Amino acid sequence: MGLGLLLLTACAGARTFVVDLTYVPQSPPVLEAEKTVVAIAPFVDKRHDTRNVGLRRKLDGSVDQFITAPDSVSEQVRKAVGRYLRGNGFQTVAISEWDLQPESLSGMEADLVVGGEIRRLWIDAESMVGRTVIHTDLEITVCLGRPQENKVFQQKMEMSLENTEIVFSPDQAEKRLNEGLSEIIESVFESLMD
Repeated sequence: MGLGLLLLTACAGARTFVVDLTYVPQSPPVLEAEKTVVAIAPFVDKRHDTRNVGLRRKLDGSVDQFITAPDSVSEQVRKAVGRYLRGNGFQTVAISEWDLQPESLSGMEADLVVGGEIRRLWIDAESMVGRTVIHTDLEITVCLGRPQENKVFQQKMEMSLENTEIVFSPDQAEKRLNEGLSEIIESVFESLMD
C-alpha cells in the first residue's frame, strides 16, 4: 500500500509550485548595527531563466517547475537580505536601483548601500524509486557600498548542496533554497562587515 501511494504521488503529472525565498536564521545574530541605516537595492538577476528556480523530474518523465511569485527572485533576495539586516539591528530602506558602482553612491542618504548579482539560484530534484535526490546550487555576489568613503566592497559566495529525501514534498525544495540563501547571506555579511 505504501509503495503504491508513493508511486501514485510521484507520477501525478507536471505541476508548478510557488517558492517563497526568505532569510531563515542559520546562526545567532553576530553584527552590531548601532543605528546604521542600510539602503537595499534589488539584486540583479543574471540567470538565463529568471522565472524558474528549479525543476523536479518525476518517475513518469513529467517535470514539475518551481517559480517565485508574486515577487521576482531579485525582489525576494532583496527582502531576504533586509530581513537578515533588521534581525541584526540595522535600519533598512528600499531603493529602486543601484548600479553597484562607487560613483553612484554620492548623494545616497544611508550609511551603507547593499546590492548585488544573482548568477545561480537553482534546485534540481530527481525522483527515483524510493527516494528523491535534491541538488541545490547558488552563486550570489553581494556589493556593500560606503557612501561616506565612496567605496564598494564585494564578496562572491557559491554553494552546492545535495540531499536525499525518502518522501519528497515541494516544501523541501523551498527549505533547501532558503537554507542555502540564508547561509550565503550570513557568510557574506560576516565577511564584509569585518
